Amino acid sequence: MKKTSHFTALINFYPTDHNGLVSPVSTGFRVLFQFPYELQSYLGALNFEEEELIFPGDSRSINISLINADSFVSKLYNGMDFEIVDQSGVIGNGIVTETLIEENN
Repeated sequence: MKKTSHFTALINFYPTDHNGLVSPVSTGFRVLFQFPYELQSYLGALNFEEEELIFPGDSRSINISLINADSFVSKLYNGMDFEIVDQSGVIGNGIVTETLIEENN
């Protein structure tokens, strides 16, 4: 069995003029997550149900699936803050509002 961490977070995407996104993103968008006291960044996919697009400067509650983060699952908790990073640098930040761990067969 493989464990996959999933969580919901309130995410604030920085506006374009503050090194944020330059274009809107859709569900499935992948970015790196940097958590406090972690030397490693984790790749994650954003999944939003209500909006089709999220624009620079938006703040939304978003479901996140971390990829290859099995060693990190036990450290994830509600209220944990993080930064969102892509190839251009830090593009946003967030706080975990709900954690969920599913077992995949």
